[in-house]
Amino acid sequence: MTRRTGETGGPAVEDRTKAKGGTARSMTITLVGNLFPPVVALASGPILAQSLGVDGRGAVAAATAPLGLAIALMTFGVPEAVSYAVARHPRLVRVAARNGAAIVVLAGLLATGAVFAAREWLSGGDLEIQKLMAVASLAVLPTLLLGVLRGIASGLQRWAMVAWEKVLASGLRLAVLIPLWLTGHLTPFTATVVLAVMPVMGALAYLTLPRRLPPAEPDTEGLASTRALTGYGLRLWIGTISGILLSRVDQTIMTPLSSAYELGLYVVAVNVSELPLVIHRAVRDVTFVTDASRSEDARLAAAARISTLICTVVALVLGGTMIWWLPLLFGEEFAPAVPIAWLLLVAVVISTPGSIAGAGLSARGRPGLRSIALVIACVLNIGLLVLLVPTYGAMGAAWATLLGYVVSSGLNQWFLKRLFGVSMLSFYGVRRTDLTILRGYAGSLVGGVTRRLRPRR
Repeated sequence: MTRRTGETGGPAVEDRTKAKGGTARSMTITLVGNLFPPVVALASGPILAQSLGVDGRGAVAAATAPLGLAIALMTFGVPEAVSYAVARHPRLVRVAARNGAAIVVLAGLLATGAVFAAREWLSGGDLEIQKLMAVASLAVLPTLLLGVLRGIASGLQRWAMVAWEKVLASGLRLAVLIPLWLTGHLTPFTATVVLAVMPVMGALAYLTLPRRLPPAEPDTEGLASTRALTGYGLRLWIGTISGILLSRVDQTIMTPLSSAYELGLYVVAVNVSELPLVIHRAVRDVTFVTDASRSEDARLAAAARISTLICTVVALVLGGTMIWWLPLLFGEEFAPAVPIAWLLLVAVVISTPGSIAGAGLSARGRPGLRSIALVIACVLNIGLLVLLVPTYGAMGAAWATLLGYVVSSGLNQWFLKRLFGVSMLSFYGVRRTDLTILRGYAGSLVGGVTRRLRPRR
């Protein structure tokens, strides 16, 4: 059952005040970290395209795509399992780290071997791409181990380290690409090495982590054992894979179902509609750890309402203005993507409360229910894609996405209500307390910036 805390009066009120301030700071740091990679990607994309040309850029994409897929498939939910175990039992961090690392080492070696063995088929027989793919596959294991470090830091709520990892990985990638581009040394090989290796360099952010670990204690109950981590991770991993399919399978099967033209419109619409998710993901990531550490129904519902409110405002701004800037930015031929992006923005806003509810389920030890919701939504989404895309193209795919998000969101909230008694209605609307939290958050943010800018005497 839910571990509710915070009775009225006395030290509990003080604890809640401190918790709110810490949560707000954590979300700010996480938001900054989440914003950096897409900004760097926007800057590095044209550099790669102009330097390598269509064929070269395609070769690099073909070489690094199996790396990303292998990492997504072979984590087995271990980083999240480590984060969950550490958040609930901080003194078991060393046991969780050791067992989590052992699992991902085995998974990483298997994934590297699988990519290496399949490189001839994945490359379409192109010998140059096979060589690049072999180089990129060497980054699978260190990237998986980096995920364990991230899980430890997240579980200990060291959000500055997690943000620095993302800043370092993205910033170093751009810092290396630019000189290679300017000196004429940016080739498919060097680009592949940079894209594969630079994410691993984010591990520099965790150099001081070992000195900040809490005192150790023996894991007498097996709470952070290999079995416990694997059990939790696999239940979460099934949902993660379904979530990846739910958000990406439409782009994979749209061309055979419709046309490359419809896919081109849809990809642009997806890129625009996912902008509000940068904020939401920061709220979700922090909510997962804080709720695992100390479950509070009111705080979980407030996080859902506030995240939905912010995503709605961003979606309204984007939706109300994109009719002018989207064709200007992407070209007039992409103007038909505007109504598709509108529908996808609605889907993103609708999915927000359910995503926070899913984080709550995982934080309270029931990740399998979140996975069930995503699997059901994924199956529904694929069926709707096959039914709608041949006739309605990209707009049909947008409707399939919307309905899939409605189902997954509703199921997560329903599961949370059935098991933990959290009212589904509490995830919707805007309360006066929500506005107070936002106002206090904005005030603390402005105050913090002002203090840093104020000259020292």
